[in-house]
Amino acid sequence: MQTILDILRKAGGWHPGLYLKIDNAPYMELVIEALDESGPMGLPALSVAHYGEQNGDLMRDPEMSFELGLGGGANLEPFYWLC
Repeated sequence: MQTILDILRKAGGWHPGLYLKIDNAPYMELVIEALDESGPMGLPALSVAHYGEQNGDLMRDPEMSFELGLGGGANLEPFYWLC
């Protein structure tokens, strides 16, 4: 999770509308994006996922969602994952 926080810092931090696409060949592209809704504790939330195509549909594989907390320094708390 520290790597995700480092990427967010380099991109200027979390903000509504955040969308980062990281190309890391030969692996699938990594997408980090702000979610429209807050997480379960009411904090800003983001999704981290690889996207691929299956039968013509865009699929997340896997996806994790995190709340971004700032108490005691920036931290990520996972609240949803789909593998």
